[in-house]
Amino acid sequence: MKKLSQDDINSLIAGLLSFVLYGLMMSTSRLASLLFVDAITRYNIDRERASFPFLLCYTTRSAIGPLVGILVKKFGIRAVAISGCLLSSFAVGGCFFAEDIVTVAILWGVLYAIGFGLGTLSVPHYLSLHFSKHLDKANGFAYAGDSVGYFLLSFITEHSLVMYGLSGTFLIISCMMLHSVAAAFLIKIPKESCHKTGLDSSTEKGESQEIPSHLKEVSSPPAPNYSTVETAQQKSEINTFRVFLDPVYILIVIIQCTMLYNHSTTYTILIDVSRDHGVSVDHEVYLFLVVSVADLFGRLFLGSITDAGYLTKLNFSALSFASLGLLYASIIWIKGSAMMMVFGFFFGLLLGGLHTVNVGIVSFYIDKEYHSIAVPSRLILYPPASFTQAPLIGYFRDTLRSYDGLFYTLIGICCMSSLICLLIPHIVVWRKRRTR
Repeated sequence: MKKLSQDDINSLIAGLLSFVLYGLMMSTSRLASLLFVDAITRYNIDRERASFPFLLCYTTRSAIGPLVGILVKKFGIRAVAISGCLLSSFAVGGCFFAEDIVTVAILWGVLYAIGFGLGTLSVPHYLSLHFSKHLDKANGFAYAGDSVGYFLLSFITEHSLVMYGLSGTFLIISCMMLHSVAAAFLIKIPKESCHKTGLDSSTEKGESQEIPSHLKEVSSPPAPNYSTVETAQQKSEINTFRVFLDPVYILIVIIQCTMLYNHSTTYTILIDVSRDHGVSVDHEVYLFLVVSVADLFGRLFLGSITDAGYLTKLNFSALSFASLGLLYASIIWIKGSAMMMVFGFFFGLLLGGLHTVNVGIVSFYIDKEYHSIAVPSRLILYPPASFTQAPLIGYFRDTLRSYDGLFYTLIGICCMSSLICLLIPHIVVWRKRRTR
């Protein structure tokens, strides 16, 4: 049996820490369906206003992507993640005191979302530093934490809403999220990556301070010209933002945005839709159970399809988006708990696979020098798009009394995304020819 090297152990730890961070941070945002329904009665508001804080959460988290990239380059992944975990927990806990939806929007939709972004947006980049091979599997395992966490939290939240109401549930969720701080403290960047990219500047500074002064005098090279180094570093940071002009990256950002748009919209309305389609209140939790199990399966195993070379990442995404469109078409016609469970299974499976593979697309098609900005900023187009979600939900359900029109909209988005996935390889070839 092959003995594990220190690098293998560090990579395993990185995967486990990412699993925990996603399990506690990202799964909380997916509780929107449960919290959204209770918010309607708790604050005596309509669906459009009740959905706003939970949709705003994804918007804010996506909007701060470039800021997260800058902070990571400045302070390191660990410091940024710790700050995000603390802020998220305190923000959700603050919702306990909220007496109106505006306060919830500020605390959950803005402050929690900022912490959510700080704590999770750079996790795929962190994994890419530890995994040169099998990155899709590593991402899948990390994202599986989201599914496992959601599976556990949905049961706890369902019970808590009955026992303690919406406000008490916010406090319980906050306490559970606080455990993510411990995982963030254990984040460690590989030394070779640290020297090449300067990602964990705080660690490097700490290590240099521990060297005795008499050894520095003997072994240290001549002092560099710090003004020159600083100027070069500033130029490097400016050049990093050139990735936003890359047509390949722009198209990748579009499909990342549409994936999250479909994800957040569907999860927000899933409980409401299930009730419209004949699922009893007692069986709602089983629908979430099916979605969570399928999502977990998709995240753990579907990444193997691309890692093994059976499909390229983009072909896999194109097929998944097309299948998701067919699934949305089917939900318009189906009725009853059993059929909704079938929908939930395939929806979770496809979404799990998309989450796993789509993150790897950025790392695969974009040069490494841009990763620190490109990976956290991959959802930057979602914020403007997200402002259509709450009005659409309110219009179709409250005005037209049906979500069918919303599902037709999601079908169109899936078709567009599938075509973009097929177009990107041709743009990559064109880009290579242009740079020759």
